[in-house]
Amino acid sequence: MTAEIAILNRTAVALAADSIVTISGPGSSKTYDSAEKIFELSHYQPIGLMIYNNAEFMNAPLEIIARRFRETLTSGQFAALVQVWPVFETFLLAFPRELEDECTHLESLLDVEFSQMREAQFNEMVKQLSFPKGKGTKQEPDAFFLDLAKKRRIELRRTRIDKFLESTSEANFAGRYGDCVEEVAKLAFDKLSDALLKELQGLAFDLVRSSTLSDAHTGFVIAGLGHNDIFPSLNHVKCDGIYFDELRVVGEREVTDIDRRGLKAELRAFAQTDMPERFIDGIDREFEQSLEKLVDNMTSDLVTQLSGSADITLTEKIRETANQSIRNGIGRLKNLSRKELSSVVAHLSKKELGEFAYSLVELTSRKRRYSSQQETVGGPIDVAILTRNEGFVWVRRKHYFDVSLNPGFQKRNGK
Repeated sequence: MTAEIAILNRTAVALAADSIVTISGPGSSKTYDSAEKIFELSHYQPIGLMIYNNAEFMNAPLEIIARRFRETLTSGQFAALVQVWPVFETFLLAFPRELEDECTHLESLLDVEFSQMREAQFNEMVKQLSFPKGKGTKQEPDAFFLDLAKKRRIELRRTRIDKFLESTSEANFAGRYGDCVEEVAKLAFDKLSDALLKELQGLAFDLVRSSTLSDAHTGFVIAGLGHNDIFPSLNHVKCDGIYFDELRVVGEREVTDIDRRGLKAELRAFAQTDMPERFIDGIDREFEQSLEKLVDNMTSDLVTQLSGSADITLTEKIRETANQSIRNGIGRLKNLSRKELSSVVAHLSKKELGEFAYSLVELTSRKRRYSSQQETVGGPIDVAILTRNEGFVWVRRKHYFDVSLNPGFQKRNGK
């Protein structure tokens, strides 16, 4: 995991990211604090890239992909920052890969899905044991998984990614990725009938076309300025593999534009966002959800005590009113906190933007360090500033070598 911050105002963009990368294995995980997550995308324009969650794409390090992309740019060709992503997407699709690389993302999706199916079957077995002898309806594992897969497919179709794999049929998908699905299924299920395998092939097809993210997905944050951009902007995209030469983009591409009279400053947190959210909004999402649940339970108890009986209709109506009130109240407080902070950020200097971005990542790192949680944020924090005049400038940058011993490094690597 990681923690990343992007802060924009009308003069500059500050990007900050930690260096932790977590390598997971069977029953264990290990962290290293040497990952690069911020890259200069162009030598000719102030355009930067941050990545999070997965540092690889199609089993190729994104460090290599980003630098290869930069090498293809021989001039400042982007009039606006919004033009960068389509060109970068085309580059990702053209980057050399094999079928096994595409299966990496599919396997990640299926591992989670099949694990949930096995867990559901175990829970059903436990439930059956609680029935008196001769009671309950026992279902064979194969039939249980078959029914579960059919129900799950209906759910997945409700969250289908718009315009993704529209011209691809289920049969075509099974023809290309069927062996991959079968391999994962054989490891997950003790017995695999032809009927169940066919249904799982269809489940995989619906899963890929749904908005479900795998653990192998990568978040791309592109920020900076094009030639005609007066103020900086930012694009955020979540990608989760390539299927039939189509990039699987989950969710809408988020665009943040700084303006004269509209949005004058913006703070964006990516990956692990709890501590930046507390600083920016005054509350993080997990705490907000816990507070809503507390109010919901308290409302139900009060209604029951005051009415002397549990009137379901009355209780539900009061609960919904109370929940809506607390959500609206928290929303107003969050907007006020963010608005006050943004009004200050709008006037920060370039140096202060970099220091602020660094502090928010450092805050998350300290929280992980001095808590019982695994240290999934930490290591050296890289900070870059992007401006019209100075271009892409490193404020803080780690190296695996001593720069003073390599005088040719700066000369070879541009600015």
